[in-house]
Amino acid sequence: MVNDIIKLYKNKNELKLVEIAYFFVTVLSFVVAGIIALFSQSLGVSVLIIPLIALIAGVMNIVTWALVKTGVEYLISIKEKKEPAKKSAKK
Repeated sequence: MVNDIIKLYKNKNELKLVEIAYFFVTVLSFVVAGIIALFSQSLGVSVLIIPLIALIAGVMNIVTWALVKTGVEYLISIKEKKEPAKKSAKK
């Protein structure tokens, strides 16, 4: 598992690393909230806000990343279409 994370870091696959980080924070905080709830139900339920926030932040990050990637790819495709037209106009 750690070797896979190191590979992702070396390959500059940031989105996958962010997804993994949010997943671990969500699962770990959910487990901690469950353990706390065994001793104090009200405190355990209060701590459940942490995995909820981590889950929402992870989903929002993934959606934002996808929108930015789509926008950048669209701009690149427009730029590539314009460049051949400029080159043929110079000839």
